[in-house]
Amino acid sequence: KWLLYEESIRVPIIIHAPGVLDTLRGKKLDNLALNIDVAPTILDMAGIPIPPDMDGVSLYPHLRGQQAPARADFFMEHVGVIDVETPIPDSRGVRTDEWKYIRYVNVEPEVEEMYHIKVDPWESHNLVDDAKYMEIKKQLRERYDSYLHTLQN
Repeated sequence: KWLLYEESIRVPIIIHAPGVLDTLRGKKLDNLALNIDVAPTILDMAGIPIPPDMDGVSLYPHLRGQQAPARADFFMEHVGVIDVETPIPDSRGVRTDEWKYIRYVNVEPEVEEMYHIKVDPWESHNLVDDAKYMEIKKQLRERYDSYLHTLQN
């Protein structure tokens, strides 16, 4: 997937676990979850301790309706392809439960996008320059910079 829009990054998961999730049949979660959460979830469902150094978090408590910490946001990145026929720039971003901030980084000038996912799920209205949302943009940029700093170290 080349772009960080919802249709590329949002992937449903269906878990079938006879005898484990029978009472939760048809339950839908809206938590921010990543592919790295699948392994800890399966281990947790099987009653196997999750190694402390394993990436990801178990979604099992959420499936059971228990209060558990939820992921507040995540960093996403795509290394682009720059050639004459398909100029796809590198893109990075932060996704929260309500907002998405994207930055295309190997173009001059850098291009930013920001969408209010709860209101605009099709990402049709780029709000990055809208004065009403400058504080949100500042917060998303700070989170983006924090992720980037962590990853570069």
